[in-house]
Amino acid sequence: MVIGFVSRKPLSQQRQIQKQNNETNKNNWESNKAKLKDAKDIHDIVAVQGYKIREHVVTTRDGYLLVIHKLENPNISTNIHHNNVNSSKIIYFHHGLLTNSELFVLGSTKSKTLPYLLVDLGFEVWLGNNRGNKYSRKHLKLSASDPKFWDFSLDEFAYYDIPDSLTYIKNYYETCLANPIDPQIVYIGFSQGCSQLFASLSLYPHLNNQLRMFIGLSPAIIPQNLNHPVFKLLVSQTANDNSFLYSLFGRRAILPSVAFWSSIMGPTLYEKVVDVSLQLLFGWKGENISRSQKEIGYPHMFSNSSVKSLLHWFQIIKARRFQMFDETCTYGITKLSSFNKKSRSKGNRVAPFPIADHLSVPMVLFYGDNDILVDMNKIQNLVVDNNHKMKDKLEIVLCPGYEHMDTLWGENVYQDVFGPIIEKLEKLQVPTAIDDETLTGNSDGKITNSSSRENLTWNRIQDKDYVLEYK
Repeated sequence: MVIGFVSRKPLSQQRQIQKQNNETNKNNWESNKAKLKDAKDIHDIVAVQGYKIREHVVTTRDGYLLVIHKLENPNISTNIHHNNVNSSKIIYFHHGLLTNSELFVLGSTKSKTLPYLLVDLGFEVWLGNNRGNKYSRKHLKLSASDPKFWDFSLDEFAYYDIPDSLTYIKNYYETCLANPIDPQIVYIGFSQGCSQLFASLSLYPHLNNQLRMFIGLSPAIIPQNLNHPVFKLLVSQTANDNSFLYSLFGRRAILPSVAFWSSIMGPTLYEKVVDVSLQLLFGWKGENISRSQKEIGYPHMFSNSSVKSLLHWFQIIKARRFQMFDETCTYGITKLSSFNKKSRSKGNRVAPFPIADHLSVPMVLFYGDNDILVDMNKIQNLVVDNNHKMKDKLEIVLCPGYEHMDTLWGENVYQDVFGPIIEKLEKLQVPTAIDDETLTGNSDGKITNSSSRENLTWNRIQDKDYVLEYK
């Protein structure tokens, strides 16, 4: 019998090694944090963590060019032309108002960055962008300096941007795979990214059949009013007369100088300005988001959109109704049609987004009880109460104490949100092949594949290799 003994270093030597490791971790973290803060675009951001982005351009039916991003892990070999990609596990992320695709890859650790986790587990991950933001400020005929370029709201996001982006991805897999399957996409939206899908499904009911599941993070459909009395007055005045907000901000982009002010103020002051602004507008305290997360996320948080898109939300808040844009203008020789509120309401009923009648996709909605932008009772009423097809397809997950941004950046977001999402995605059944051949799968609905990406386990998500943040 051979008995082995573990050789232990003296305690003082162990402490010295631990101290050196801590210093190395701290230096690495500070270096990576600086790279993330100074990153100029999503390519730089994901490169810090060892990933890469492939860019695709979607041309919408009304001529806007949207750049959407496909996230990849260079250490996981995929080649769509050799049919070794998994088109049964396609995830599409869509951002909220005044943001862009970067929003989803700004977690301070890998375990707080859902796209990274999904890519490492073999999912095909796409990140969308709205017209007018940092990555999609191009049109076939219109210049971004032309007010006509910025003449869009939630109507155009829903009518063009979402369905055209989903169609592009669907065609990508149907035309490039040697043995293509019918690609059904899992849509993950944050804030307005949820309302855009709801609106699109109400306008194009056939899109329900192209989605395997909808996962909503902080779904803003009919928000409650803003927190501060001055802003409440602004919402009320703007909703009654569109020209009021246009007189303040013009008819083009809102927040066009945010990058300038971020650089001028410096990270510390800018972080304070953002925190104060969010508290005044929405009553958010940001207590569930760490300082390090704010240092990384805030410099990249905002992106341009149109003044009209913000105005549209003010109208929805005031009307307490998920509706299309209201022009609030006269449409006759005289102004009698809009002389007062009563004559306007009797003469014109703004068209709704009729989501109560046209939803059939399974959905899971995560929200916090400290988020005034999410009225879950109203959402549940719209989705379920008048639609028998959704009775057993809606799951609502309350995250106690969460505010709006916490479903992306909260300290416990993996345990409360991302972990449950990954478990649900693993349980989805594999769609059948287009040529009626069934892909090989096991009893849990996982595709059998000998590649390393399919052998990854959920336990790896908790590994130290996934922790970037210095503690």
